[in-house]
Amino acid sequence: MNKIRIIALAMAVAMLAMCMVACGGGEKVSVNCNVSVQVNGEEVFGPYNLTVQGPAETPPTVLQAAQEAFIACEIPYEVNENGVSLTSITIDGTEYANTMDETHIYSWYYLADGVEPEAGRAGTNPVLEGQTITFIYGATEIDPQEFSSDDEGGR
Repeated sequence: MNKIRIIALAMAVAMLAMCMVACGGGEKVSVNCNVSVQVNGEEVFGPYNLTVQGPAETPPTVLQAAQEAFIACEIPYEVNENGVSLTSITIDGTEYANTMDETHIYSWYYLADGVEPEAGRAGTNPVLEGQTITFIYGATEIDPQEFSSDDEGGR
């Protein structure tokens, strides 16, 4: 009976040691940045200065920086099902969500140091040291005729 206990204890210690090696060894990255939000050309949040951390293999993203700023300031927000972009932010009781009406598409996009990224999304692009991230709620005008079924032979 004592041999079984000793063997079980040795196996538990070995498994714990392997878990500690696998989980704890990665190098961490810390990035200082600023996050702000604009609606209708007016800054409604920020700039909020924060330090975002993550593993060196997968550095912190722009979206992660925004989420941490919103959590710290208790600002409700939602992310799309893929986890790569914002779908809504609620500021002072008003929700600004991705939506559309007869003439506009309303959506969120972001600028990094005043420049819109050429590729990637907020959840895939890394945030860089000292970067200023501005999330902007914008309206894109649409032509209702483009979405009309009258052009398709009167169906």
